[in-house]
Amino acid sequence: MSILQVQNIQKHFGNVNVLHNISFELEKGQTLAIIGSSGSGKTTLLRCLNFLETPDEGRICVAGETLFDAKDPAAQKEKEIRRKRLHFGMVFQSFHLFPQYTALENVMLAPELLAKEEKDFKSRKKEILQDIRSRAEDLLRQMGLEDRASHYPHELSGGQQQRVAIARALAMNPDIMCFDEPTSALDPELTGEVLKVIRGLSQAKTTMIIVTHEMAFARDVADRVIFMDNGVVVEQGEAREVIDHPKEERTKRFLARYSAEGSMRT
Repeated sequence: MSILQVQNIQKHFGNVNVLHNISFELEKGQTLAIIGSSGSGKTTLLRCLNFLETPDEGRICVAGETLFDAKDPAAQKEKEIRRKRLHFGMVFQSFHLFPQYTALENVMLAPELLAKEEKDFKSRKKEILQDIRSRAEDLLRQMGLEDRASHYPHELSGGQQQRVAIARALAMNPDIMCFDEPTSALDPELTGEVLKVIRGLSQAKTTMIIVTHEMAFARDVADRVIFMDNGVVVEQGEAREVIDHPKEERTKRFLARYSAEGSMRT
């Protein structure tokens, strides 16, 4: 059964139609890569899934629950949107870490804020905070950053900061991890660090959606690929089939250009 169902999503900014009837499904444990030129609507789609933007039309369902239906005004209430965002872990191009907090504190922050809303928080505060801390320490260890837990963001490299951001997103135990070009702000060496972490998550069957320009990485790691152009899903299917044997002319031209530019790196 699909963990994510996206049906006929449309998004306008003024008179510009940015997304045109986007539909796809994602199975639990799969990795979906979204590729396409800059301005093709990839990031807007990801932001709509995470409710950072509100679609104008369509439906979004996760694990059998309808998170958004454009025909239902109640689906757009801020309180409901906050709850529904918990289904998604979001990792942005820039790291967006809080500079006043250490790496460990950045990872602990969101679970702590959520825990404080629980009725039994005061009576179980010490136990709850210890569990949150232990989980955060485990995630930093998973990211290879156990010796950087007490460091502040300015004391970390770009790759280390992005790995903290990944740990922070995982700390909320989301159904789906979303990555918006997570290596675009990094040099090649640091890019490799982050891609290695994402590859490990894929091998662990973490359900993921990755917007990326790393074509070889998408081909080798993703189960499925969507190619977008001008806000339209031009082609989608198994990753190796779409990237190695594209059927649509627009997909062929896009991949040929990236190959010629030497961008199909791992």
